Amino acid sequence: MALTAKEFDVLALLAASRDKVVSREQLMSEVWDENWFGSTKTLDVTIGRLRNKLDEAGAHDRVVAIRGVGFRLESEH
Repeated sequence: MALTAKEFDVLALLAASRDKVVSREQLMSEVWDENWFGSTKTLDVTIGRLRNKLDEAGAHDRVVAIRGVGFRLESEH
């Protein structure tokens, strides 16, 4: 279950800011770029696929949504 390029980029950005919230806007501008005119649902779909792949791989990290702000990568305790 390899990650797509976008899934990898999202994970890398979240990992670089581990335990800190990364805004939806930052994710969209850095992974898709600020000229992206598609729906932000694209980010939600990518996050969903990434979560599934992390679960399937038995990873100890999880992507947590922070309502109204963005996402954070945190370790399961």
